[in-house]
Amino acid sequence: MAVVGDRVEVLSKAGTRQGVVTRVSGALVTVEWDTGGSTTVIPAPGVMSVIGGRRKAAARKAPAKKKAAPAKKKAPAKKAAAKKKAPVRKKTAPAKKKAAAKKKRR
Repeated sequence: MAVVGDRVEVLSKAGTRQGVVTRVSGALVTVEWDTGGSTTVIPAPGVMSVIGGRRKAAARKAPAKKKAAPAKKKAPAKKAAAKKKAPVRKKTAPAKKKAAAKKKRR
């Protein structure tokens, strides 16, 4: 795809024409021809060829790309809280054994 300032050649039934791209908007390309006129076209595949780079007078400088900021360090992952187990109760002896034990102590 041609960009503003590119020298292009366009093929047509009438012959070839050469000019400089003055505007690009989506698929629309405006070309200022060497003969002095200008045309806005939607070029079909293979019809427009870039034959030279940008002219210095028409060339636009692209803004400098900013370097990506260094990645922030992630906080250490928190471990999932362990499930608390229910306190273990001591098993109580059946009542008969307690009563029997009391009788033996007497």
